[in-house]
Amino acid sequence: MPTRAEAKALLEEFTHSDALRKHGRAVEEAMRAYARWYGVVEPQEIEKWGIVGLLHDFDYEQNPTEETHLHVGEKILRERGYPDEVVEAICSHADYMKIPRDTPLKKAIYACDELVGFIGACAKVRPSKKLADLPAGSVVKKLKDKAFARSVDRSYVYGGAEAIGRPLPEHIAFLIDTLKPIAEEIGL
Repeated sequence: MPTRAEAKALLEEFTHSDALRKHGRAVEEAMRAYARWYGVVEPQEIEKWGIVGLLHDFDYEQNPTEETHLHVGEKILRERGYPDEVVEAICSHADYMKIPRDTPLKKAIYACDELVGFIGACAKVRPSKKLADLPAGSVVKKLKDKAFARSVDRSYVYGGAEAIGRPLPEHIAFLIDTLKPIAEEIGL
């Protein structure tokens, strides 16, 4: 299993957008928190979950279409020695890959990706522009506004909460609390 430093280098090799790098870092933190929520205690296992979050969109900037995103990334990850479990989890976060979300790791990446991005968008329109001032209820309300952050696929947000078996407001609050300690690092 490549190290977190190697995963970060891979992200930086393929992703030059600061926003996309910060998104990867935010999803990494969310995945670490969900690993612990699922009862994972081994540090190397928690690290693996974090790497899945960090790298889930590493090829997106260069391959932004359904025909290329993750298809190209999967090949690169395999060439670089990432284990099947990690590659499959990363690829499972997109519905079009048609990979069953049959493990907690796959369910968590699906549940975190779109919602973490949406939470960031919600924080940026707060008067303070800070995650610290973002209530979960505000995120729930913004989800209903189809014009707000229209690129966020709401079906992933609702489906993700369902996949992990948590009420959506609880899932949102968990992610907000998870991201608060790294808010400055991720620009929120």
